Amino acid sequence: MSWQDSDTVRKLFVGNSAAKSVLRCLADHRNEQTGQCNPSADAIAMETELNKKTVYKAITYLEEKGFIRRERRVLNSSNNYVLNLSVSRNSENGSTKNGSCTKNGISDDPKTGRVDDPNLGHESVIETVKETVNTICVDRAESAPTDTQKNAPVENNEFTLTEPVEKELTPEQKALKVSKHCPQQKLIDLYHECLPGLPPVRIWTSASRVNNLAARWREMALDQGFQSEADGLDFFKRFFEFVGRSKFLMGQVKQKDGRTFRADLEWITKANNFEKICDRKYHDR
Repeated sequence: MSWQDSDTVRKLFVGNSAAKSVLRCLADHRNEQTGQCNPSADAIAMETELNKKTVYKAITYLEEKGFIRRERRVLNSSNNYVLNLSVSRNSENGSTKNGSCTKNGISDDPKTGRVDDPNLGHESVIETVKETVNTICVDRAESAPTDTQKNAPVENNEFTLTEPVEKELTPEQKALKVSKHCPQQKLIDLYHECLPGLPPVRIWTSASRVNNLAARWREMALDQGFQSEADGLDFFKRFFEFVGRSKFLMGQVKQKDGRTFRADLEWITKANNFEKICDRKYHDR
């Protein structure tokens, strides 16, 4: 942790409150011994109390303004941050408050003889800069207001801390998502696998057949709470096996006229028939 760098950032005019909070976070967490600075997006967001999207925009803003430079260390790891805390001075007749001269927009410190970078379009206050300024890294942040998102620049997708993590869905949301995509062919294959004694499906293109099967999938996904397609296929596998235990549906029971009835997938997936099967209406005959 570098308190000097943190204090320097505190006095800087950054031009964007969210970006300044992120910069202060980086400066606070610089490891003076190793020079490493690689906080994750989650860590920065938590400590600045900004959402991750705002953090990404702030990082891009700071880089565009010349306050920081990002270095990718290893694939899928956090960035390493190099800070440029060089400051612009209020010049009067070619000299600064400390008596340093400016040449072509570049000033030098009379005490250290160090040449600072030119003004990058932002104002800042005088600071004492260490020779290790190009390797300054940071690690911690303090809170900042969240009302600056609309002023932040568009996020740079080329170089980010870590990719945003998709928000975890609730079980109900997962079930709803699964219900919208019925794996028609996989269900037909399951029907053939579990019920080889029933008429096979040769053509399954009519709207009524497709819609009935999709409707049953959707109803069961919401009713049983499918969390994945695999959950749904497992349910229908057990359903088809249940159908196979009905002598009536399998054509093993003669009716009064001596004929037998065999169900098929189209008959099974009609709403009324499906409900009766689930209610064991055809298993006690």
